[in-house]
Amino acid sequence: MISRIYIYQVLRADQFHFFSKISTFTLSTTEKNKPLLLSKGFCYTIDKTNNDKIYWKCEYARKLKCKGRIHTNDIKTTIFHENDNHNHPGNAISSEIRIFEEKVRDRAVNCNENTQTVLDNCLTDLSDLAVARIPNFKHIKRNIQHRRVMNDFPKVPNDRTYNQISDILTLTKRNNEFLQFDSGPGDDRIIIFSSLEQLKLLENCEQLLVDGTFKVSIFSYLCRLS
Repeated sequence: MISRIYIYQVLRADQFHFFSKISTFTLSTTEKNKPLLLSKGFCYTIDKTNNDKIYWKCEYARKLKCKGRIHTNDIKTTIFHENDNHNHPGNAISSEIRIFEEKVRDRAVNCNENTQTVLDNCLTDLSDLAVARIPNFKHIKRNIQHRRVMNDFPKVPNDRTYNQISDILTLTKRNNEFLQFDSGPGDDRIIIFSSLEQLKLLENCEQLLVDGTFKVSIFSYLCRLS
C-alpha cells in the first residue's frame, strides 16, 4: 500500500493562498489559545507529539469518533500526511468564522483600536455567508471589552505564599472596598472578600447558609456565606 505524502505551506489566519491541486491549510487557535489546524472545512486539534512530528485529530474525534487525521512537522510548517476519513461533512463557513474569531481575540488585546474599529477590520474579506452566521455585533463588542478587562488582570497565584493581592482584585467594579481581611502569606492564610452591603445583610440575617469547595481553590478550604 502506498501512502499519500503531501508537502504544504501552512498559513497564519491573516494569510490566504490557494493552490491548484490541494486545499490551503491554515493555522489558527481555539478560544483557549490552543493550536488549531483548518483544512477543507475541517478543524483539527493536537492529539500527540514526538521529537519531530505533531499528530492532529479531528475536533470531533471524541464526540463523533471521527478518524480524520493530519501529521505535520514539529514547527507546524509542513504537512506530511492527510487522512480524509471523516464521518461527517466539513463546513468551510465554520472554519472562516473560526479565523474571524481568532482575529477578534488577537486585535482585542494587542491593538488600541476602539471596539467598532476592531470589528470593522476583522470583518474585512469575510464572506456574506459567514457574516450572516456570526453573533450579533453588540455581543462581539462586549466580548472584546471583556477580553481586554481580563487581559489586565494579574495571573492567578498557584500557592498561598504570594506576597500581596493586586489592587484590581481588592475593589468592586464600583471601586468600593472588597478585600476585608488578609492575614498574610503562609499555610494558614485567611482572606475575606465582601462588600460593605453584603456584610450588613449578613449582620441582619437570622440564618446563614454555608457552601464550600476544595477543587478550584489553592487554599485547603474555600467557604462561601449567603
